[in-house]
Amino acid sequence: MADELLVFEQTIEALFLRALHGRLTPGCKERLRKEGLDVDQKLRPAYAFASWMAYLRIASEELFPQDSMGQGTFKLGEAYIEGFRETMLGRAVLSLLRVLGPRRTLMRATQNFRAGNNYTESKLTELGPCQFELWMNEVGDYPAFTAGIIHAGLRVAGAQNVSIETSGYDGHACTYRINWNEASVSSGVAGSGDSKAARRSGSISSL
Repeated sequence: MADELLVFEQTIEALFLRALHGRLTPGCKERLRKEGLDVDQKLRPAYAFASWMAYLRIASEELFPQDSMGQGTFKLGEAYIEGFRETMLGRAVLSLLRVLGPRRTLMRATQNFRAGNNYTESKLTELGPCQFELWMNEVGDYPAFTAGIIHAGLRVAGAQNVSIETSGYDGHACTYRINWNEASVSSGVAGSGDSKAARRSGSISSL
């Protein structure tokens, strides 16, 4: 993992400039500015991970004051995918997910998340049909945010009735237990290229 954890400009853009555009109050913008994020100015190429955590906390408190931090950050994670869809990189990545289907989307977790940061590592363990455990090395203070991203991303990939539970969270790493119903016909056909050997392996590392 990188010595200095960084979140790239495109991640900030997807959430704060795209997904939350028009929803940030002047008070919220001021709180973000005090933490180093001015959404009305040109974004920097990268932001410190600790600052990113602060931005998520502020956005959750301001936009979802009636929710717990876990519920609010989960909603931000889902919103992130909607904002990511509006970026040039996001359109390409999400189009690929629709072709890959849910299973192979999870196999690419490291690559997918590394599009927006320099630190994500993951390991995927297959428990059964449409049942997986996904370990991620660093999810920061708000594991529900990452869960929201995974939830929305799998739906883009064609999964239905996605369920995600967290376990083994130690303040950094977290394991997500994920299951869903059979994917839609289109993504199921597209994902039929998964090899039998890979399905038998049970453990798929993505580092």
